[in-house]
Amino acid sequence: MSRSAWGGRNRRYGYLFIAPVLLFLGAVIVVPLGHAFWTSLHRVRGLNTTFVGLDNYRRALTDDAFWHSLGVSLTFTGISVALHLILGLGLALLLNELRFARTALRIAFLTPWMIAPAVGATIWLWLLEPQFGVVNYLLRAAHVVSAPVAWLGEPATALGAIIAVDVWRGVPFVMLLMLAGLQTIPAEQYEAASMDGAGARQRFAYVTWPNLRYLVVVASTLDIINTIRHYDIIGVMTGGGPAGGTEVLPALLYNTAFRANRFGDAAAIGVLLLVLVLAFAIVYVKVARLDRVDGAAR
Repeated sequence: MSRSAWGGRNRRYGYLFIAPVLLFLGAVIVVPLGHAFWTSLHRVRGLNTTFVGLDNYRRALTDDAFWHSLGVSLTFTGISVALHLILGLGLALLLNELRFARTALRIAFLTPWMIAPAVGATIWLWLLEPQFGVVNYLLRAAHVVSAPVAWLGEPATALGAIIAVDVWRGVPFVMLLMLAGLQTIPAEQYEAASMDGAGARQRFAYVTWPNLRYLVVVASTLDIINTIRHYDIIGVMTGGGPAGGTEVLPALLYNTAFRANRFGDAAAIGVLLLVLVLAFAIVYVKVARLDRVDGAAR
């Protein structure tokens, strides 16, 4: 048997081996996405379904509620991701320098990430309760506020509250990535910088940051993709209210589908959200490819 024939036979066997995985991915990813797109082309009212083409997309893109939700999503995502990075990097630097109780502190900081989002949101609902919540009690005891604050009762404070809860839960993910990156930096670079008289700030600026810069871009991109499609915390704590103050795109999708019973419009919103997430995913892939090319060139 010739080498080309043998290679073709091996290739066919390879396709047979990965066929079950491809079928599984098609069943759990491609088929639901295709069904969602097909639903977005229809107006669904109970058992009545009417093909309307792109009318649902046209209605969504001309609806003030959609653009309001997009603005809330971008605000929620931007502030949350920025705080994730700042606090996560700070905690990673702290844990990397500690020489005692490092394992216990890692577990303590990772605990919010290990808790299911819905469970964590329910705990924070109790903590933020206006009359009997611990947060108001501590703030009043410290004379920060003079009366109980309805944290989830006003649009501005509700958005701030869900951002705080998302930061509480999302910081450990970034911290873990940053800590892994810090531990890959060669100690010789710090030693050389110290011998040259560099202080802590100089070592961070010229040793730590250049080594972590790519990881920060990757972590922020993955965090954006995860945060912009986040619903669990918002669904449990506010459901998108009050007055739409926390109605991010996933909350708008849920409310449109299961409260307004407009499944075609909700599917269109879901497809638009998918396009937005894919845009960030493309950025991530391009950044990873550029880093691979730069690494190969070096």
